[in-house]
Amino acid sequence: MPLTSRAGHRGGRWTVVAAALSLTAGACTAVTSAGQDETPLGSAPTRAFAADSWWNAPVPAEAPSHPDAEAILEYMQSAPEAGGGCVRLAGASSDWGQPVYSSRPGDPSYDVAVANSARPPELDDLRIPDGARSAPTSDAAMTVYDVDKGYVVALTGARFDQRARSWTARGATVTYLDSNGLHVSTGESDEPRNTGSHRGNNGATMMAGYDEVAAGAIEHVLKVASGPEASRRHVFPMVGSDGESTAEDAPPQGLRFRLRPDINLDAWDLEPQARVIARALQTYGFYIGDSGGATALKLENTEASGRGELWKLPATALCALPLNTEYWDVLPEGYHPGASD
Repeated sequence: MPLTSRAGHRGGRWTVVAAALSLTAGACTAVTSAGQDETPLGSAPTRAFAADSWWNAPVPAEAPSHPDAEAILEYMQSAPEAGGGCVRLAGASSDWGQPVYSSRPGDPSYDVAVANSARPPELDDLRIPDGARSAPTSDAAMTVYDVDKGYVVALTGARFDQRARSWTARGATVTYLDSNGLHVSTGESDEPRNTGSHRGNNGATMMAGYDEVAAGAIEHVLKVASGPEASRRHVFPMVGSDGESTAEDAPPQGLRFRLRPDINLDAWDLEPQARVIARALQTYGFYIGDSGGATALKLENTEASGRGELWKLPATALCALPLNTEYWDVLPEGYHPGASD
C-alpha cells in the first residue's frame, strides 16, 4: 500500500552530487504525476557514481587485451542465438527498452513486496511517480531514480496493482548515486547499502538514456545481454551469473568489451543517435551483464514515461560493426580502466 512520502535522504553525502547531476541533466524533463499538465514522468540524471568508478572510467587506448579475445568474439558471432553477431539495440521500435522514471518529494511511496531474499530495505518506502509502469515484456523491468534520497533502483518483474494501489517485483537492486556503484558483495564497494538481486548490475547503466544521446555523449559503460549463452562464471564487478554455458570461450558475466580506438567512427554511415552510442562503446565499452535471446543493448523506453517514441534508429543500427577482432577489443577479466598500474 502507498506510504506517506518523506523528503530527505539517508546518506547525508548527496548534496554536492545532486547539484552536479542537476546541472548535467540538461534536457531532462521535470517529473510530475501522470496527467498533470501532460508533463512526462521524467528522465534520469545523465551520470551516476564517482567519476573514477568502474562504470565511468574511460578505457585507455593502450589497454591490454584478453589473451583469448579472438576465440571469445568468435563465440559471440557463431554460437546459437548470435543474432547476426552484432550488438542490437533493444527498444528500437519494440517494447524491450527500459522505462526510466525520476521520483521527487510529493510522489507516492510504496512498501514494495519483492519475491527475493535480497530485498533492499529502501523498498519499505520507495517513491514511484503516479502513472509509472514497467516494460510490457516478460522481464517487466524498470529503473527509478530518487535523486533527493540519493539512489537508483532497478526492478524486474515489477507489477502495479491498480485496485490495491501496490507494487510487487521479482527482483530489486538499490545503488547509491554518490558511491562507486559497486555491489557490496564485490568486497570493493564504498557503500554498504549497495545491495540487491541483480548480480552486480545497477539501474543506471542498464540502458542508453535518451537525454544522454540527445546531449551528444554517454559518459559511462553500458550493459549488454549476451545472445549466445553466457558462462556460468562471473568476474568483477559482477557477483553472480545467470548464464548456463560451460564452453571455454563463453564470456563470463562482467567481461568488458570496447570498440577499437583506431576505428574512425566519422567515416561510418551511422544514424546520429547510433553514432553517439558507438562513441560510448569506443570510449567506455560495454560489459556482459545478462543473458538474452540476442546480444542486445537496451535503450530507454521514452514512450513509457509519456514522452513518445523519440528514438530514430533501427535495432540493427550498430550491426555494421560486427563482433570480431577487426572492430572490437576484449579486456582482461576483472580489468578496471580507472585503476592505477
